[in-house]
Amino acid sequence: MRSHALLATVFHLTLAVAQLNPQTDTWNSTYKLTTAQINAANISSLTASLVDLAADFEQTNWATGSVLQDPFYTDIPSPASGFPPGSLLKTQQFVNTSTYTLAPTLALSRILFVTESLNGTYVPASAYILWPRLPLAHGPQGNIPLVGWGHGTSGFLPECAPSHIRNLWYQFSGPYTLALSGYAVVAPDYAGLGVNRNANGKVVVSQPFAFPSAANDIINAVKAAQAAFSNLSKDFVVVGHSLGGGAAWGVAQKMASSPVPGYLGTVAGSPVTNLTLQIQVQGPESEIGFIEAARGFVSAYSNRIQLSDILTPQGIRLLNLLEEVQGCNSVIDNLLAGLAAEGDPAKLLITNDTFFSSDLYTEWIDTTSNGGKAIGGPLLVLQGTSDTTVPEVVTTTAVNQTCEIYSDSSLEYLRFQDVEHVPVMYASQRIWLQWIADRFAHKPVNKGCQQQTYGQSSAPRPLQDYQGNLNYFLEYANQVYQTA
Repeated sequence: MRSHALLATVFHLTLAVAQLNPQTDTWNSTYKLTTAQINAANISSLTASLVDLAADFEQTNWATGSVLQDPFYTDIPSPASGFPPGSLLKTQQFVNTSTYTLAPTLALSRILFVTESLNGTYVPASAYILWPRLPLAHGPQGNIPLVGWGHGTSGFLPECAPSHIRNLWYQFSGPYTLALSGYAVVAPDYAGLGVNRNANGKVVVSQPFAFPSAANDIINAVKAAQAAFSNLSKDFVVVGHSLGGGAAWGVAQKMASSPVPGYLGTVAGSPVTNLTLQIQVQGPESEIGFIEAARGFVSAYSNRIQLSDILTPQGIRLLNLLEEVQGCNSVIDNLLAGLAAEGDPAKLLITNDTFFSSDLYTEWIDTTSNGGKAIGGPLLVLQGTSDTTVPEVVTTTAVNQTCEIYSDSSLEYLRFQDVEHVPVMYASQRIWLQWIADRFAHKPVNKGCQQQTYGQSSAPRPLQDYQGNLNYFLEYANQVYQTA
């Protein structure tokens, strides 16, 4: 699992190209691009082979088969659009976890609910609920404390829904740890992932990096989960990482103007905040990641912009290929790595330069960005100083803008020296788990902004001795000796 915020061309292309050696390809999927698809996308046989390999890997890691053929995602109660956001549409209380790679002693449910897109459209969406074996007790009724989880970028297409991926996309980097600590976790797939059509057959398009929309998904998943299961607490905390950190921060901003009863606070890890500043810091190469957001941008401003205003002809060709393959993070990364290896710069010119200087893009950034806006309730922000996906300076700017304008905000900003993007959730785990426990205990939070950096003085060993990024993924054990 890796979350590539806007964007790892940066997307770690250099690393990916360096690893274009034979890899394990014994997946139980045999996807292969056709000659027509290869030609239409204007890619080489090398790039095609990398896409094939990544598609096999992704499809092998579907826990429940394709969402496009799973009745849970395709059978939408009608008229879903007639119910208000937060309405529960469907509950699957028991999910067979043998097809997942969950931590032992966890259980899984799934729900469909109504949420609201950036342009105010009511759409159906999916979520999973992860259950602890030995839950904490909250409130006079002893209900299970509820955490709304916002996942980092998995992709922008229906098959990229974490609820049908074996490890729920983030495994121990968030949801498993929370559930094993006694919390129930409700995690939306974000609208457009999982469920891709409403009850009338209209396509639901995902809107990546539109944080008010993703915030709606978290809030409405919490409401629907509480409606589905009466043993869940009415109080809740929101936690998210990367794109999900941006969504979680978006929740905090919504709470300033539209508070939801029971909201206790937000943890935002490595949060995406402002894409314009991120592009300025990472360079124009990072614009390439906007291929993921283009279709959602058009869906939000359909009467004011066309896809060709955002993407070059090559960009549209690659977007069409990704939609045909239903490719998610792994496919996107391998596709871009292959294009970089081909050595033709024109093939990486995916976005139109004029788009990023347009008034509409500026309007979108002003509407969707985090930072410099009021927040409701306490906000804990976690950031690694070595993060190459969401640079520290971008997060620090968003924090400082918020604190300068809203100095009475309850905002705590913690930086971890020499820690990368996802690993910040591990480096800070003890802190954010205690912070969540304190919120459910209704302990008071100081007003004002606080900042602290955890460096060498907080570690018993030299910082260079510690494991850096994740270097594993979860897979099935099919022999007894593999779990001995």
